[in-house]
Amino acid sequence: MEDILYGGARGGGKTDGFLGKWAMRSEVYGGKCKGLFIRRSMPELDEVIGRSQEIYQPLGATWKAQKSTWIMPNGAMLRLRSLERDADAGKYQGHSYTDVYVDEGGNFPCPKPIDKLNATLRNPHGIPASFNISANPGGAGHEWIKKRYIDPNPLGMSPIFDESTGAQRIYIPSRLQDNPLLMEGDPKYIDRLKKSGEAWLVQAWLAGDWNATPEGGLIKGHWFQRYRTLPSEFLRVIQSWDTAYKPEQINDPSVCTTWGETRQGWYLLDVFRDWLEYPQLKRTAASLYQAWRPQAVLIEDKGSGQSLIQELKQGVEMHSTKVRVPVIPIDPKGLNKVERLVAVSSLFEAGMVYLPEVAPWKVDYEIELTIFPLAPHDDQVDSTSQFLKWAHENQASFDFATSGKKRVGLAAYEDQQNSGSAVDENRGYGSVRGNNDFTGY
Repeated sequence: MEDILYGGARGGGKTDGFLGKWAMRSEVYGGKCKGLFIRRSMPELDEVIGRSQEIYQPLGATWKAQKSTWIMPNGAMLRLRSLERDADAGKYQGHSYTDVYVDEGGNFPCPKPIDKLNATLRNPHGIPASFNISANPGGAGHEWIKKRYIDPNPLGMSPIFDESTGAQRIYIPSRLQDNPLLMEGDPKYIDRLKKSGEAWLVQAWLAGDWNATPEGGLIKGHWFQRYRTLPSEFLRVIQSWDTAYKPEQINDPSVCTTWGETRQGWYLLDVFRDWLEYPQLKRTAASLYQAWRPQAVLIEDKGSGQSLIQELKQGVEMHSTKVRVPVIPIDPKGLNKVERLVAVSSLFEAGMVYLPEVAPWKVDYEIELTIFPLAPHDDQVDSTSQFLKWAHENQASFDFATSGKKRVGLAAYEDQQNSGSAVDENRGYGSVRGNNDFTGY
């Protein structure tokens, strides 16, 4: 079996290469050739479907839209699927394929779902199995892809043998020069890439340099816990804003993350991310508060957040009703972005942060968190670290698998009150259970 990584520069033609490779193999091996083409999410797959129509329709292939499947004139079949839930990879275990193509494999923080797809490569017709992954440096799966495919042979182009699994793998670098049609049709593409992010990211994308991110990955993808259904109730629901609306910040989006707290950790319920001018930002903050009714809304009390804090406290007119938002101003105390995330990284590692198995924003969130501080934007990171730091310092009683219950945060505060010790009257703690309104303001 061939196990190939096509990796490197953006725009190297990896997706077209996969579609073309399957067309050629289906021509060689005929109607017994069955392929599976995977991308992480449906929006990503939409792009592939459009490109496949341009390539396969002139060849006489038939597109079965309801089954998201191509049938070639000789009967060869290619299924196009998304794999948003890692656990869904198990549903393919009864399938048999000659070819598997995992496009943008770097969007998978963990290799487990991809490894499960290996088991589907079997057929009784003597067709050599072909397993293919494409990836760019810097994605959520950067670490495991580099370790598996790049580190054993950084220059690629020659097979490597994994003694632990018996697998033979090969890394084939892709470069922009490998896609002359893109360069001729879009000569400004490189210029746009150079403006798209930090120097490390440009280096990684232009040169396909897997070593251009030596300091990244403070948060590991496999630290995230996953949920398919939500708990029946939360101790409290909290929103955390990272705002950007000053003229010099126009290239940065504003982000609001919404979290539910349980005794086992924190569930990320929603991520709002958009580029907003101030009047729209103010209305959006009030609207998101109405939608989720959190017990508190965290906003950094500095720069762009200061006026938003004041206006939300005073109330925002929404459909003839004044909406007052329970805002907690947050002082970052001089810590930079990296220090803030490092301070809460142990909460991720301890398995206390839960992400949904499926959400339209999940892939972008995972990628930004797992490649920080090397991502072109860090707004979702800032919103997350702000929330986790505040929530951990002001949390309710938690159940820990190793030590039982531990009274911290709110519980410790209640102990202070019961014992008659001095307490800080400005901490703003109110009702935190169920869906009761937050009354501590």
